[in-house]
Amino acid sequence: MEKTKKLAFTLNLDNYTLEGVYQAAYSMLDKLYFYFDKISAKKLLVEMTPKGECAPQALEKFKGEFLNELLNSELRLTIAARTRKIREALIAQALIGASTEQADYIEDPLGIALPWEEKYGGEKKAKKSKR
Repeated sequence: MEKTKKLAFTLNLDNYTLEGVYQAAYSMLDKLYFYFDKISAKKLLVEMTPKGECAPQALEKFKGEFLNELLNSELRLTIAARTRKIREALIAQALIGASTEQADYIEDPLGIALPWEEKYGGEKKAKKSKR
């Protein structure tokens, strides 16, 4: 059976971002080595080399998996960009709610800081001395 050393193809950067390409490649680093070369402002050369021996059909399958992961990465980036302001607002609200500037630790409206004896008037028992 003939073994393929690597598979090279180009991507149109009008359709994909470099960040999406890097995310997709990162998710497949356990199986493949990647080499990227920007041919022009709108074309990216992608070379995939398997980490083990691989048949040509398996390498084509890896290419399909990479392209699917690239679509997933692009969708995640789009959703992250669209929901950025909402996430920032939620985090800001949570941080403001957790701010210590609003809390006053000197006041004790529930009387939690009082010792039991002062709060309920209990008397301490005198210790018996041993002679």
